[in-house]
Amino acid sequence: MPNIGRIWLGSFNLFFGRNEDGKTLTIDALVKLLLGRNIRDFEHIDRVGENPEGYVIIEDDKGKEIKLPEKGNLTKVAGLTPSECRNIFVIRNSDLSIAHESEFYTNVTDRLTGLRTEKISKIKEILRDLSKITPSGIFRDIKDEKLKTRIENAKDLTGKIEGLAQEITEEGFDELEEESVKLREKIDGIMQKTENLEDARRRETYEKGKRALDELKGALEKLKDLQVYTEGGEQLWRDSERDVQTWNEERKALLTDLRENEKKFKETSEKIREKERDFGVFEERKKKLDDEVKPELTIYDRKNEELASQEKMAKHLAPIGLTSAILFGISLLGSIVKPSLLFHVCATFFSILTAIWMVFRVRFGIRKAQLERTLKRIKLTLSKFELSAENIEEIHANIQKFTDKYRKKLEELEEVTRDKEFLERDIEKLRERILRIRERIRDTKGKMDGLRIESGAASLRGYTKKLKLKQKHGKSKEQQTRILENLLGVKAKSFEENISYWNGEIKDLEEYKDKAKGMEYNEKTVSKLKGEEKSCNKKLEELEVKMSRFQKSLEEIEREANKILPLEADYLHCKTSVDLEAVRDKLREFINENETSKGTALGVIRIFEEMEKEEKEKVSQLFGRDSSVSKYFKAITEGLYQEVAFSQEIGKIKVRRKDGVILEAEKLSGGAYDQLYLSIRLALGEKLLKGKKGFFIMDDPFVKADPDRLERQIEMLRKISELGWQVLYFSAKGEVKEALEEDIEKGAINHVEIQSIFS
Repeated sequence: MPNIGRIWLGSFNLFFGRNEDGKTLTIDALVKLLLGRNIRDFEHIDRVGENPEGYVIIEDDKGKEIKLPEKGNLTKVAGLTPSECRNIFVIRNSDLSIAHESEFYTNVTDRLTGLRTEKISKIKEILRDLSKITPSGIFRDIKDEKLKTRIENAKDLTGKIEGLAQEITEEGFDELEEESVKLREKIDGIMQKTENLEDARRRETYEKGKRALDELKGALEKLKDLQVYTEGGEQLWRDSERDVQTWNEERKALLTDLRENEKKFKETSEKIREKERDFGVFEERKKKLDDEVKPELTIYDRKNEELASQEKMAKHLAPIGLTSAILFGISLLGSIVKPSLLFHVCATFFSILTAIWMVFRVRFGIRKAQLERTLKRIKLTLSKFELSAENIEEIHANIQKFTDKYRKKLEELEEVTRDKEFLERDIEKLRERILRIRERIRDTKGKMDGLRIESGAASLRGYTKKLKLKQKHGKSKEQQTRILENLLGVKAKSFEENISYWNGEIKDLEEYKDKAKGMEYNEKTVSKLKGEEKSCNKKLEELEVKMSRFQKSLEEIEREANKILPLEADYLHCKTSVDLEAVRDKLREFINENETSKGTALGVIRIFEEMEKEEKEKVSQLFGRDSSVSKYFKAITEGLYQEVAFSQEIGKIKVRRKDGVILEAEKLSGGAYDQLYLSIRLALGEKLLKGKKGFFIMDDPFVKADPDRLERQIEMLRKISELGWQVLYFSAKGEVKEALEEDIEKGAINHVEIQSIFS
């Protein structure tokens, strides 16, 4: 809706607007601002979910302004109830009727006169409920209670009990009953002893079970911290320590072997160096022998062989040469002495032979000299290598010796070198083995450290000690488990479920911990007591056979009595004549209590009904011939209706026409009906405000009135506004605006035009 600003209101205010311009929403907003949350009595007021924005200023009888909702709401300021606001001061949707009419008039009357009619009715209802009677004064027979039926049955059953009591006396039932009582007392005594023994057994079971369970829990608690200690872990640690010790010893031995081999290797290396130095000398000599001596010696040997063959030939040619030389001399001498061709030929021939022999001899000598020089040179060279020799055979022998010595040196060097290689391989193998042992020791120590960290044990001894402690607690666990199994049994396969089961059993047995103290359970005693109980029960059965006829009657009385008597009472047993008397007394007590309660309640209710009658008669003070309601209604209808009355019996308003005809309000025409309830609202408003003036919020209250009645009703509103009442009249009817047009122009009526959001 459009914001029209702050509106100052007069004593009579007309809010005019067409339908759907927001007239009803404005009224709803005013009601919410005035009453706040107290709007439950107003139907369909929440068509708009949001709370209205704005405020209303009201003025009290002293002229003090009160701003709502900032300073509270109308119920607190004026002391009115929401119901009174709805039924008197606010007319919504052209509805002048009063909700919950009879109840409303009673409440208003109570407020005006200080009466408590409603409370009296509630007290009467409470009294009837307490004494369990109906409004007509008889016991009620509602479902699950059936008091009337139960009292009647109680009276009938009391008569039956008296007849049975007389029959019991005549038949001597009491003597049988007395003997039966004694037997029952004896059986009860035996059962008590048996129960005490059973309590002792359960107490012993509780004590043993609790002790075993506590020890089991203690063992389990300790085992939690010892779970890491295992036989496998101990064996692993033990084996690891043994292996580490073995490997340390092996490593120590290998280190000793390594040091010895390294020492040998060093010595061998030194020896090789020495051998290599010696061999180097021999190598050098051999090289020189091979390069310098052996070639010459080879040549010498070849030439010597050749010279030897020549020398052999020379030995063969020597006689020939000597003979030729002699013959040459003879031939030469003969040719000189006696020259002749023969001598000349012989001399020439033998000279040639001698010359050839001489040339051969010279050449042999030269070669032999050269060979001797070569031998001398060889000797000289060999002397440098300390291989001096006198002849070629010694030279060869010395060279052979040198060669043998060289070969021996070489073999020695190779042998030492092989020894070094063997040592080197052994050293490498030893180092590898030592490294592997170190790795094994490291890995094994790692396992030991892992066990040490996991378990917290500093040593194998500590680990073994903890393991033994674990084994001890494990053995205790097994022992206590067997004890609990024997005492309490096994509930499930799971150990945890069994512990939970044993816990429950021990808890159930805890109630016996202080029972049968000083008594020990004895199976033989229990067996003996059971025998005695069996014997007594047999005798009791024989008596009960004799008493069975009476017992059936007693059982029937017991069953009927427990149906009759209150459900909250203890169950009544009727087994003996004494019980029968007790049941009869209880039934009489039940009848007397309810009859007394009923009589008392009815007496008090009669008193309250007299009071209520007097109180209700005072409601009529609001109505009647001389009441304000009748005066207002008579004035509005121009005397057509003379009186307004309220019927207490039917809780309805009636009116008396001037011709004496009495009509109920519902039988009036729509206009007369609205006029009646406007009169009631005006009268009740005056009374509730105790003569002070207030305001009315009206939403087209005279929509059903004809023009003449509308004029009279508006005239009444003018009069009440002149008397100090404020009227906020909301209308969409043009005839209402026309009827007030002159007053609006004079300024006697404040006119507010409601503007549509679409205008």
